[in-house]
Amino acid sequence: MRDIFDSTAAEIGWFSSLWAFSYLIGCYILHPLSRRIGAHRSIAIASFGMFLAVILILLSKDAWIVFILYGFFGFVTALFWPPLMGWLSEGIEGNYLNKMMGLFNLSWSTGLVISPYLGGVFLELDLQSPLIFAAGLYGFLSIVLIIIPAAVPSIISPNNKKNIDETVIDSSTTLRYAAWLGNLTAYIIFGVLLFVFPLYARDELFFSESSIGLLLLFRALFSTFIFILAGKFSWWHFNKIYMIVMQSLLVLFSFFIPYANSWVTIVSGLSVFGIIFAAQYSSSIFHGVSGSIHREKRMAIHEAVLTVGVIAGAIGGGEIYQQWGMAAAFNCAAAAATFVLIIQIVIMLFQHKP
Repeated sequence: MRDIFDSTAAEIGWFSSLWAFSYLIGCYILHPLSRRIGAHRSIAIASFGMFLAVILILLSKDAWIVFILYGFFGFVTALFWPPLMGWLSEGIEGNYLNKMMGLFNLSWSTGLVISPYLGGVFLELDLQSPLIFAAGLYGFLSIVLIIIPAAVPSIISPNNKKNIDETVIDSSTTLRYAAWLGNLTAYIIFGVLLFVFPLYARDELFFSESSIGLLLLFRALFSTFIFILAGKFSWWHFNKIYMIVMQSLLVLFSFFIPYANSWVTIVSGLSVFGIIFAAQYSSSIFHGVSGSIHREKRMAIHEAVLTVGVIAGAIGGGEIYQQWGMAAAFNCAAAAATFVLIIQIVIMLFQHKP
């Protein structure tokens, strides 16, 4: 958007948040459709829709058309994540739920380890290369998701009956609200890092695209490591102190990172954020579905919360950065994280269910 359409930081922030806003709407509008056609069909349709959106973006010559297509991309993505997450967690509880969610988090976070650096390398070769590569992946995934369920129908029921613990009464924990709020602030900062920070790093710190991608790779790498650990241990389940500590570290990170101006100090800070981010995400997804009888709906809420965070981080971060600089953007994120910390403490003081 900067190199082809000469977009400003604020415009890029709005553009980056567009898919998130469309995704948020899609999570609610498309939920009845995904339940009617089944998770495996929803995921296949979403993959083809994303493939189509990327191809059309590649062919577009006007910025407003790209905006519309990116909005469609976000909207159809809502047929992918909530159905997948509800499908994988269906009928399971306790340690098996933790293990399944750990494997799921390991899967998508591994993609985030690879993609930032790979995207930076492709971008240095050619502006269209990252999108061509993405379109190829989406096209391949669409074909696989159509062929495999047809060839192996049993794969449609992912959870073995012996592992399923049928829940008759909803036994959800009210700690999910504190976990969702923690994830919200983690994604506000993530939105700033993903969509605004690369502009700052390129324009003011003079980092190359590949070195910026490598910075984001380290964040994702540490997140992946924590996802692996979270899937193996259960001591953090329903642990209030754990939630408070993670949120406090998020506040400290937001105050620290604007004053890091060398590659080494920034990569150290982003690695710490990767740990906090994974902890917040794991807490949100586990406490959101644990004890619930409406798994896909809870996953839609989880996705909606993090999407609001991305929107706030991308739009707010872009506007604040353009007006007052990078430090101001992160300081505002720190203020939001501090406010959420206070709310979390209040929730825990009045929380009755385990």
